[in-house]
Amino acid sequence: MIRIFLTLLAFGAMLSAQTNTAVIRGVVSDPGGANVASAKIAAKNNQTAIVYSAVTNDTGLYLLPDAPAGNYTITVEHPGFRGHVRKSVTVSTGATLALDVKLELGELSQSVTVSGEVAMVQSSTSGVDQLIESKSIADIPLGDRRTMNVVQLSGAAVFAGYDSGQKPNFSLAGGRAQSQMFWIDGASGQNMRLGIGQMDTDPPVELIQEIKVLSNNYSAEFGGSNGGVIIETTKSGTNEFHGSALEYLRNDLMDAPGFFAPIVNGDKSKPKLRYNLFGGTIGGPIIKNKTFFFFDYEGSRRSTGFTSTLTVPTLLQRTGDFSKTTTAAGALVAIYDPSTTVASGATSTRQLYSGNIIPTAKLDPVALKILSYYPLPNRTPDNATGANNFRANGANTVVHDFWSIKGDHNFGPKDRLTGRYMFNRDNTNILSVFPDKGADTNAFNIANQKSALGDWIHTINPTTVNEFRVNIARRVAHALTAGVGGDYPTKLGL
Repeated sequence: MIRIFLTLLAFGAMLSAQTNTAVIRGVVSDPGGANVASAKIAAKNNQTAIVYSAVTNDTGLYLLPDAPAGNYTITVEHPGFRGHVRKSVTVSTGATLALDVKLELGELSQSVTVSGEVAMVQSSTSGVDQLIESKSIADIPLGDRRTMNVVQLSGAAVFAGYDSGQKPNFSLAGGRAQSQMFWIDGASGQNMRLGIGQMDTDPPVELIQEIKVLSNNYSAEFGGSNGGVIIETTKSGTNEFHGSALEYLRNDLMDAPGFFAPIVNGDKSKPKLRYNLFGGTIGGPIIKNKTFFFFDYEGSRRSTGFTSTLTVPTLLQRTGDFSKTTTAAGALVAIYDPSTTVASGATSTRQLYSGNIIPTAKLDPVALKILSYYPLPNRTPDNATGANNFRANGANTVVHDFWSIKGDHNFGPKDRLTGRYMFNRDNTNILSVFPDKGADTNAFNIANQKSALGDWIHTINPTTVNEFRVNIARRVAHALTAGVGGDYPTKLGL
């Protein structure tokens, strides 16, 4: 399945769109409180040195509508006033930051520097949201390093199912499950083919810069959802090279056997558990102050054991001998010779096999081949019927690989281009307890998702920005059993 999303976004002073960038706005005034027109505003990203500019209008209002999440130094200048410098201004994903500035009279060569964080009070919106920033994401101890684990820890989310490579299934702030909107870098990360908001890709936490959870009262720009909104922003490269590496391990050597574990040589046998999660990131400049890259890879190999209990044919039954096959009350289960059936009106009579044993010559050759696909009994049955006479450990295996490459290029003060490609796969397999796993009805999965994003932001004038965004996604999902394509009818002699 291939999905293509094409979005044209134009926004002015009070209009935004489904984007992961932030809005910085405010009013510039003089010492007497009068608004200052034509003041120059410059917001410099402290990680990339890219500058975003604006000019105040006749009412002293300025707007920076497309600032990526990060830390900024904001400078305000106007002839006849001292320069105003505000350091360490942090803006977050999808936020609207109100930052008013009061200039002081003096020479432009003089400046007033203000340090410290700006209070992120969302006075211009009524949405109820929760922001989880990069440091918190990295520091939270998670058994499975997927970003929805972080959302699971938020107070508004209740998960119904999320493990072993499953798609997240959760309710947000009491909304209907799987009815959320999911945006990653301003593009959809969902599979809408089935009419529900199933998340195709769940990136590793090492890739994510910020996560914003909108539980209710969010603005109309996030339409299409009655169950909440998840906004994720991926990391970008900066003017310095940064990298990380990780390895997590779990092993059944550190576990105790379960109560129902099968007995092997007089001791309980533990189900297999092998879980390795590994990966790393690297990001930095290609052209300093202009072009940046960020690469992320994460893989996991997990083999989780399970105990399988079956009722299989006994050694006597495999030869046609049912002389020991009884009901729970101990009564013999009679085996009749179908060739002796004689119809008499509305009734019929037939003869028992001698000794309740089917002669070898009458055993079906196809049935004898089918018997070879059953495992041999390995334990005392639970009752006289022979129930549950086999128990062994199988295993489910998951092969997960995720990688992403992102590039950002700044053409100048008016144009910025971003490109990103993601690949994710979650293939599963079964370590079967059957002699030939073609007899096992448990399915394995072949699943992968690919997505490509292109985003071009063009500043038309100080109050109007145009954004052109294309997102292409392809999803493959197959559920199969080992018997598919194995030519088993021929092997059985059919």
